[in-house]
Amino acid sequence: MANQPFLISLVAFGAAIAAFTLTWIGYLHVKMYRRGAAFQRVNPTMKIIYSSIRIPNLEELCRKHPPQARIQVRQWDLIAKHEPFADTQDDILAIITPFSTEVNVANAEAVREIALSRPSEYPKPVEMYNILSLYGHNVVTTEGDEWKRHRRVTVPHFNEKNNAYVHESTMRTLEGAFAKWKSDNIANGNDETEIDVHNMMFRVALSVISDAAFGVKFEFDGEGYVPPGFTFSFQRSLEILSLHLVEYIAFPKWAFKLPIQYLRDIEVGFSDFHRHMRSLVSTARTEKSEKANLLAALVKAADTESDEGKALSEEEMISNMFIFLFAGHETTANVLSYATAYMALRPEYQEKLYEETNKVISLDETPAYKHFTQLPFTMAIMNESMRLYPTVPLIPKVAGAGPSGTAHFQPLLGGKYQIPVSQNASEPDLEGTSVHISFIPLHYNPKYWGPDPGEFRPERWVGEDAESLNKYAWAPFSVGGRACLGKKFSQVEFVCALTMLNRYFTWRISPEMADEEVKKNGIKEEIEASALANCRKEIEKPERAITLKPGPVKLLFKRRTTA
Repeated sequence: MANQPFLISLVAFGAAIAAFTLTWIGYLHVKMYRRGAAFQRVNPTMKIIYSSIRIPNLEELCRKHPPQARIQVRQWDLIAKHEPFADTQDDILAIITPFSTEVNVANAEAVREIALSRPSEYPKPVEMYNILSLYGHNVVTTEGDEWKRHRRVTVPHFNEKNNAYVHESTMRTLEGAFAKWKSDNIANGNDETEIDVHNMMFRVALSVISDAAFGVKFEFDGEGYVPPGFTFSFQRSLEILSLHLVEYIAFPKWAFKLPIQYLRDIEVGFSDFHRHMRSLVSTARTEKSEKANLLAALVKAADTESDEGKALSEEEMISNMFIFLFAGHETTANVLSYATAYMALRPEYQEKLYEETNKVISLDETPAYKHFTQLPFTMAIMNESMRLYPTVPLIPKVAGAGPSGTAHFQPLLGGKYQIPVSQNASEPDLEGTSVHISFIPLHYNPKYWGPDPGEFRPERWVGEDAESLNKYAWAPFSVGGRACLGKKFSQVEFVCALTMLNRYFTWRISPEMADEEVKKNGIKEEIEASALANCRKEIEKPERAITLKPGPVKLLFKRRTTA
């Protein structure tokens, strides 16, 4: 019995841990239900869902459970879409946790009210965006008068001159890609080119924004020039920023000092980008050219601004260019990936797009920027792709204290609901309330999109169907004063890229996407069916970090005989 004291101690320790755990769980539930009761008193008709614990990675299990259970999953909106809102009065619901209240909005009128009619009463919680202030303040991370200063300086440079240059740059990039495909096919004796579609679109979008935003051209499959004293080329530093922003934000700074090459490359890539940007700003100042890229225009504006209080500093210019890179590159790469993948699943849309293009652009004519507004079905494909999978799934807001700074609530939907002011709540249990414009539930709301909101149907954006659409039910670029500055930049790039791809190629799902067992033992029809099912699965279960992007989709591109 010599071990008896040890066993007694072990049992006592286990009992203490169990008691503490149960007490903590009880405390969390009491706190959560107190928050819910306080919120319900001021919003008796709003649906409330309690979520004591957010489970991070049980998506597949949760698909089999009702919408209320799906809220427990971190990415509930991707799984449940609009389902949790189906029994609400106004497509607005509150998710109550022990420490926060999230008012989720999938109502177009409420979106209009928050973003357009009363933006000062529903400001952006800028502290949530501090992670994007890596190089200083910018148009995304500021609010109030500071935001107005950034926007006043940056908006004018997203103009027709730059849009035309975006078109030229996209043409040049795709022509380089096509030449690479042709040489590879000749070398390999193939008539089709297998492409990992997101990797492809990632490089296309990176090349375009490098040229149109920064004035730096690089070959589609090149590595770029590494100046003396740098570790990476400008091209490679852009790639590192785009691919590893989450790690750079999430990891502590000391982690990048560890003897791990992967992490050290990330730190050096971000540092090199900053140094490259300083060099580009200096060059733009020296040349004083009339180039159409955004950086040259920003530098010129800063140097000609007589009021120093209104001009952007060099660090602010660099920070804004970082935001343009991140937002612009991710948006276009992701939507091109979704669009081409959906068109592989539905090849009839390739032919419909081809017919539209040939009516506008003759086969012996080169696509030009003037054709941009003449291709409505191409734009419809972009809109539908972004409806199903918006690049950013939500926009967080908070209720502000108003001009007087004393308000405890802000009305919503004409006063039907009262949203507690997060930092000036009338009682502690109402503090920490946020408002989320939830794009995915909004974009899948059958009230606005009919009985088939989950279907890829670009036709809803043209003709009579388009006339009945509620313009506030689709908001992937946001709406109002804080709408995306680069919306047309992205649209021009998308239309040009998809027009070029569809004009010269057809594409289909690669058999390599089929299950391994089916590839080994299946007949052609079974392989194609397996590949199609897996392609759909990768589209419908996107990867979510800061933005949404599809999983790995492999497509086979074949040159049209008429091209």
